Order: sequence, then structure tokens, then C-alpha cells
Amino acid sequence: MSMFGRRKIKKVAEKEHIISKEVPFAVEEAYKSLRTNLIFSLPEESSKVIEVTSSLQKEGKSVTAINLAISLSKNGAKVILLDCDLRLPTVARKLRIEQKPGLTNLLFGMNKMHEVINHHISGVDVIPAGDLPPNPSEVLGSQNMKTAIDHLAQHYDYVILDTPPVGVVSDAVILSKYTSGVMLVVRTGRTTLENVKDAVDTLKLANANVLGFVMTDADEKKQYYDKYGYSYKQKKG
Repeated sequence: MSMFGRRKIKKVAEKEHIISKEVPFAVEEAYKSLRTNLIFSLPEESSKVIEVTSSLQKEGKSVTAINLAISLSKNGAKVILLDCDLRLPTVARKLRIEQKPGLTNLLFGMNKMHEVINHHISGVDVIPAGDLPPNPSEVLGSQNMKTAIDHLAQHYDYVILDTPPVGVVSDAVILSKYTSGVMLVVRTGRTTLENVKDAVDTLKLANANVLGFVMTDADEKKQYYDKYGYSYKQKKG
């Protein structure tokens, strides 16, 4: 079984560095490695809708989703990032853009697609969360959500979805049916093997294609793979 993203996101990434000219070299290189492994893990005919989630909160999933999108864009791909965390959205704040209008405003027909897309300086198009609804799961599982993702998949090389943690709410599982694959972010010193197994089992029950794992806040001097008993694995088709 091949490894998915052999290089780890080092501790410096925990400072929430967003890829730019000022970002430490090690952070950008780690995401380049992740980008390469992701590209090779997806079939050519895939629509390349990628969900980034985690098992718990505060594992670095949103920063991972943002930097993966930027890294793919730097490689020449046309990329759009959707903040699908309609409970605790952070993409707009991290990228210093307005949170609304956004995804929910589009889904409820309050705004048109072009009105909710932000053309970020990084080269990535971004749809922030928008106004937060009282029923996130129902909104994300709606036909309007599927229609929006299908439309974006026709116009972008990659559609990246930043979703809530699997172990907290059902939103990520609901969205997995619209994706080519799911990337699970785990954090050194926080995520346990039990957390990972529970998250993977939950996703597999929904027939999600778990592409692999991304380890954040890692120390390259230590062998966390052996300690936690998991690795970046690519699922065989």
C-alpha cells in the first residue's frame, strides 16, 4: 500500500501560516509534497472534489484546506475553496475576506454564484460560509448544495471543501457523497488512534473514499507513525 504524503506538516505550521512569500520554506515544501501525493491518488476521470475534515476540533483542517488549495493553484490548477463549516467557519477570517455573502446566501437564493465568489490574492477562488443557518446539516445535504458542487466541478480543476470534524457533527459525512475523496487531518499530541479509527469507520459507513491522512504539528525527529499506529495511506480502487 502506497504512502499518502510521506512528509509531515512541521510544528511551524501550527502557527497557522498561510502560504505566501513570507511563509517558512518548510511549510510550503510540506504542502507541495501533499499536493503531489493528492494528484497521484486521484483517477484521471475524477471530478476532483476534495473534502478536508478531521476527527476533532483544532486539528488544523482549515489551514490545511487553505494551503492545499493555494498549493494546487500555484501548480497551475484552477481551484475554488468552499467553507462548508456552517457552525464555526474560519476560512474568511484566515484569508482576511468578508464572510458574507457566501455559501448559505447562494443556497437560499439570496445571491448568485458570481456574487459569492471571492477572487483571493493567492490565486484561489473562495466561497466563504455566509450567514450561519440554524440547520447546517439540512442545508449541506440539500439538492441545492449538490447542484452548486456539480456546477463548480465543471468550471474548476479542484473544488476543496473545508468541513466540520467527523467526530463532532454529521456534516462532513453528509458532504462526502458529493466528493471524489476525503482527506483526514490529524494532529500530533491531540488525535488518538481511537479518534482516527472512529472517524474512518464513520466515513466508510457512508461509502466515502478516504484518500489518506495529513499529520499537523509534527516533529520530524520523532517517529509518530509508529507511536500512533497510522500513516498516510492511499486507498486502493
